[in-house]
Amino acid sequence: MKITKVEATWVQVPIPPERQHLSDFGKQPSFDSVIVRIETDAGITGWGEAKAGVANTASCGGLAAIINLDFAPLLLGQDPRDISRLWDTLYSMPRQGFAIDRGHVFPALGRRGLSISAIAGVDLALWDILGKSLDAPVWRLLGGRRAERMPAYASGGWADKANIGAQLLGYIEKGGFGAVKMRVGSMDGPVARSAARVRAARRALGPDIGLAADAHGTWTVSEAKAFCRMVEDCDLLWFEEPVSADDKQGQA
Repeated sequence: MKITKVEATWVQVPIPPERQHLSDFGKQPSFDSVIVRIETDAGITGWGEAKAGVANTASCGGLAAIINLDFAPLLLGQDPRDISRLWDTLYSMPRQGFAIDRGHVFPALGRRGLSISAIAGVDLALWDILGKSLDAPVWRLLGGRRAERMPAYASGGWADKANIGAQLLGYIEKGGFGAVKMRVGSMDGPVARSAARVRAARRALGPDIGLAADAHGTWTVSEAKAFCRMVEDCDLLWFEEPVSADDKQGQA
């Protein structure tokens, strides 16, 4: 089996004005993504998705260009089932020969950021092809099922203190979830305002619904610690992205 065509397309899905919300990412008018289509001479088509940001902040034009202009020439004529080798090829680019021969990566400069997201979109499409060629779901190829059911939680929660409880309860009632995650962080201004929203959420949800918080990496270490002290009696499941992923010392 050989790859005959690679195509990445930037798609934009408008978000109705009444469903747009304001967060630290601003108010986004659309949900954008890059859809990857890989065709083969066996008549099997694989689909993947590449994304590197929230809503329409995903640099989709750049992602599509990387796949169409840089990756496609390297993939054409290759066996799509050689997923690991092709991943190394895209990651190491001109030094792919060294990477494959010596068994470890020789990454190209600028390999992080958008290029990793672009590789992910291609990788998904290749796994899709492999699954279809074997008439097996990809989850089976990756090791199979560990449990019959997995817990899930609702994610959102941008409302202010007066409305956050009703918003989160709406998620619970609509989806039957046993837990929710709400947004906190710089969008609230003072840390105490985020803490007040969390306390209001806990009062509305009661003790039996799980509650988590996500600051989108917008706080400093001292702000994150202050928030934790303010909500220590709210029984949070977890506190996600308290500081930026670029703050290695703060993460530690």
